[in-house]
Amino acid sequence: MGEIVDDRTWSRRSVGQMYFPQFLVGMVATLLVILGWIFMSTGSIWEALGWTVLAAVILQAGYFLAVLWLVQREGHAADQAKPSDGAASPAKLPGPFERDGIIQALLSRLFPRLP
Repeated sequence: MGEIVDDRTWSRRSVGQMYFPQFLVGMVATLLVILGWIFMSTGSIWEALGWTVLAAVILQAGYFLAVLWLVQREGHAADQAKPSDGAASPAKLPGPFERDGIIQALLSRLFPRLP
């Protein structure tokens, strides 16, 4: 009998998003092309490996900068969100001694007049 394939994971992808495995396959393919090209041009495997390592460092730095740019862009978009757009006001964060119930109980017993 045939299998039922659940393909919901692909529907969650938004346009323009790139996942790490997809990036990794593309990067390896690019580096293999560079390795072959430099080897065919120079005839030296060591020079080809050196240029390939340099290309890998440049590709990784570019990927890192792209991720930083995307994170910065998301943060900038979140900062400009209007309260009338349905965004709730920021939640009141508890004070440093209100986070842990044990410390709160200890302080309230030691200093009963504190708020």
